[in-house]
Amino acid sequence: MIGLRLIASTAEAAEGAHETFKPTDEFEHAVKPISIAGHELAFHIGPIDMSVSKAVVYVWLAALIVGILCITIARIAKVLPTRKQMALETLYEFVEDKLVGAVMHGKAAATWFPYILTLFLFILVSNLIGLLPFFLGTEEWKGVTLPALGTFAATSNINVTVALALMTFVFTHFAGIRANGPIGYFVGWVPSSAPAVLKPVLFLIHFVSEIFRLVSLAVRLFANLLAGHIMILVFYSLTFMLSSYVLLVLLIPLEFGVIAISLFEIFVAVIQAYIFAILSAVYIGGAIDQDH
Repeated sequence: MIGLRLIASTAEAAEGAHETFKPTDEFEHAVKPISIAGHELAFHIGPIDMSVSKAVVYVWLAALIVGILCITIARIAKVLPTRKQMALETLYEFVEDKLVGAVMHGKAAATWFPYILTLFLFILVSNLIGLLPFFLGTEEWKGVTLPALGTFAATSNINVTVALALMTFVFTHFAGIRANGPIGYFVGWVPSSAPAVLKPVLFLIHFVSEIFRLVSLAVRLFANLLAGHIMILVFYSLTFMLSSYVLLVLLIPLEFGVIAISLFEIFVAVIQAYIFAILSAVYIGGAIDQDH
């Protein structure tokens, strides 16, 4: 965990040790079970690993925050809205008009708006809480049990982003088949005006493009969040690894670097949530209305 490892790195640097803090360790431990007082939260149901890892905790946390937010909005809604309600309604209308309404209309928009809104909120919350440290168990350091603070975004784990992309992938083809029928949907992958000899090739190309849509959705979100968090951890590690007091003057610009990157990460968190949601809406809308 970052909190414990930063403390350890600082103490070792003061003692003249040559061990260094490795930011990538934070992501290598993302799928390992969390340890509390020396006991790992590892569970298995047959061959299925149900262990509670850092990634699992952050997925639960994001889902809990989104659930509480939606329930609270539904309960506090009034005819004469407060400022908080107006802000939330603005977000609601943004997703409704700019995300779903821009690519879907009528019954299709009403049907898939809840999914796109939930997807957008979940990814946005996951990205943002990844910038905040949370208590995630304990770790032993030189015989002392210390609280382990962690900064981690669930969306910087490829397993999470692949799961989200798979949901959009499945819903895209489900919506297309439901709207056009199984035969009509797959026939629609090839333009009717294309020469007969080219239709098998065009069908294969479209099939491959569908697979790459899944890959690009998952990797884009994963790579952007992972890169951003590694940059933040690198700056944090540098501020704690200066073993010479003469170099402490570098702490000020380094701290400004951490702040600047953190602010940029907030921007990236919002943009990536928007991109994932709008692409999901485009894919589902395109599968429903193949003529466009």
